[in-house]
Amino acid sequence: MNPTDLGLVFGQLLTYREIHGNPPDRHLRDGEAEAARILDDATHEDLEALDEFLASQGFALYIKDGMELGIPRKGGRPNTLYVITRKRGEGLAPYLDKGWFLDQIRDGRRRGVGKSELVVWMARMWLTLQWFFYQKKDRLPSEVSRYRDAVVSTDAFVQALEQGIEQMGNAGRPEGPEGIAYDYLWENKGLAEGYATRFLKVMEEAGMIQGAGNPGEYRQTLVAAVDMAVIAQNELAYLMPADTDTRVGSRTVELITGETRDEGEEDAGHPEN
Repeated sequence: MNPTDLGLVFGQLLTYREIHGNPPDRHLRDGEAEAARILDDATHEDLEALDEFLASQGFALYIKDGMELGIPRKGGRPNTLYVITRKRGEGLAPYLDKGWFLDQIRDGRRRGVGKSELVVWMARMWLTLQWFFYQKKDRLPSEVSRYRDAVVSTDAFVQALEQGIEQMGNAGRPEGPEGIAYDYLWENKGLAEGYATRFLKVMEEAGMIQGAGNPGEYRQTLVAAVDMAVIAQNELAYLMPADTDTRVGSRTVELITGETRDEGEEDAGHPEN
């Protein structure tokens, strides 16, 4: 793989996060067929060099035969899927906009909204979306090939989000740090539909969902399914509370704010915006 080939492959991966010479749900992108051919012809040493190049920027390369994902071969087309994911333990590359997603779900009419509220809403909506894709379908994250079955409509998503917040509110505000998320969601429950609409738009723009044929209906993308499979395999154990009875609230705040709380710390104040 020469420098020109590497540049083409990296450009495709950075822009679209995937290269597949035989995509089942879309047309080939400009340059994708050539990038797929380059990767298909690459030696083991070439792929190792690419992996090291990506690792230096905080990425890892996921490689899977399309047949293992339920994608049949087509004559003359490489059927291997290449996806870049976040490398475990590494931060985002400095040239990536870390705040893009939160900026896009922000309501322009509420300029004083802090980052903490946006993160809480984003986390709630992301978990609601995964409920549609996995729990509702009785599907394991490792079942990547079932991504075509993971469908959600805008109306159903808004309804599930609103009902979940209503149930949370009726249960009463919890004591301690877990009350932070409660306040942001319950006090602004009337904004759920607006947040949800912007969230789904950004998820589509980010390549996590795609149109499923009917207006307002979306399906999980193959890239999103791969992402969740990698996360489930490598990361979910670290998100589980070490002590279910006493650490759920603290762990929730840690995940939302990105801050580590000392054992037994019970600061119920709002995190800094």
